[in-house]
Amino acid sequence: MSADHIDGRRVRYQHRRPELLEAVTDHVLSHGLTGLAMRPLAEAVGVSHGTLLHHFGSKENLVTEVIDLLRQRLSDATGLADSPARLTSLVAWWRDSTTAERLPVYRLLFEVFAQAARDPDRYERFRQQVVLDSLTLMEGLVIADGCPRAQAPLVATMIVAQARGLQLDLLATDDRERVDRTFTLFVDLIDHLMRSRPDDR
Repeated sequence: MSADHIDGRRVRYQHRRPELLEAVTDHVLSHGLTGLAMRPLAEAVGVSHGTLLHHFGSKENLVTEVIDLLRQRLSDATGLADSPARLTSLVAWWRDSTTAERLPVYRLLFEVFAQAARDPDRYERFRQQVVLDSLTLMEGLVIADGCPRAQAPLVATMIVAQARGLQLDLLATDDRERVDRTFTLFVDLIDHLMRSRPDDR
């Protein structure tokens, strides 16, 4: 890559942070987080190390923003942001969000989970974003579908944990039929459990 080309991209990204984040996200999605360092990353996307630090501050902040962008892409693509009215509509979300084209997002997500488990303080933003936001979204869904408010945090936790576990299973085994059928069965069981309880909201 020529110096002129690199300089041109530096100028292009100087005041266009969203475009730089898109370029960084595509690179990280393709190459993963193993061995990720800011200087080589800056070189890969054609900006200076200082430009990357100016926009994102640290590797942890950058990774958190990458994950946020990828989650937004998933949300836009699968319609989860539209707040499905029924718990059973999660089956359609599962099918749409775990296509071969979208599974690399989850592969990267689990890489960050591993780092956050090892160093939770440095990945506090990630934990807030991915863990608490996901639970809040799911709580709203199950309450709208009839779950008693007192039980909603527990039911939401079960659903989020099951989905993540099966995403990891699918990534590791590629056993699409078994994993898909398991998720459908799980949603049916949760739906039956909620409807068998008295409405004590």
